[in-house]
Amino acid sequence: MRAVILGATGFLGSNLISEFLKRKTEIIAFSPKSDRSRILEHHGVKVVHGDFLKPETLDDIPLKGVDWLVHFASTTSPKLSMLEPHKDEANLTASSIVFQKAIDAGVKKILFSSSGGTIYGNASDEPVKETEKTHPTIPYARTKLAVENVLVELCGGTSTIPIILRYGNPFGPNQYQARGTGVVTAWLEGASVSKLITLFGEGKTARDFIYVSDAIDAAIMVLESKEARGMYNIGSGIATSLFELALMIEKVTKKRLDIKKVPPRPSDVVSSIALDSSRASNDFGWNPEIGLDEGIKKTWKWVKNGEPFVVG
Repeated sequence: MRAVILGATGFLGSNLISEFLKRKTEIIAFSPKSDRSRILEHHGVKVVHGDFLKPETLDDIPLKGVDWLVHFASTTSPKLSMLEPHKDEANLTASSIVFQKAIDAGVKKILFSSSGGTIYGNASDEPVKETEKTHPTIPYARTKLAVENVLVELCGGTSTIPIILRYGNPFGPNQYQARGTGVVTAWLEGASVSKLITLFGEGKTARDFIYVSDAIDAAIMVLESKEARGMYNIGSGIATSLFELALMIEKVTKKRLDIKKVPPRPSDVVSSIALDSSRASNDFGWNPEIGLDEGIKKTWKWVKNGEPFVVG
């Protein structure tokens, strides 16, 4: 198989590449030039350098003869989308351009990483099914939903199969804190250096945390499936509060977290979310295997090793 990965040096992209390397999948990585992209090249990955938000660089992505296009690229986060909503609009434009190019080139499947943690808003029932009405309340979530809709619309009437994975809150190695995402890794890093931890709100906010290997398994399994198509929730089905998370991290690290409570951020509008992933289980046999406690232990080991960029 031949796969193009957008956002190849990011959290999900780099972990997917590690699994593709084990499977001898031919990989074309699209990424800005950086130390991380050079590490990919060192592992034999073909890297096409470019800026996802500059449409002229998207022409350099080779899509002829590609089986899978995996869209893990994102230039924003829930927090930053409140400050720079124009970047979300740029993400939508770039995504539309790449999707159309891939369809025109005859790419068999396009996988887009969406946000099950934000697009449903505060749902009436948990865990939330894909049939739940979406209620995005921040630019980040609205853009994710818009990209989903564009992908489905463009693939309509073509041979290209659209796949949308609505992830909960993935965490694990290669998740860094440059853009304020990833509370698990942020707090573990804080515990490692006895740094003050910031808790937005009272700790009652609850999220569906999923370890990165489970997130990547879902992507690989849905791509390899002959029947799967459309939209899938990918989560644990459990909403864990930030207060509970803090206690779990203290237990794993054997360190007392120094927590400073501050007012909630405007981006933290979803009070609780848990995802029903039974459709993924039924359609292509995916179920999460790593519990939150075990995932924290694995991530803590990575943090203690100095947070290296791990590939292969």
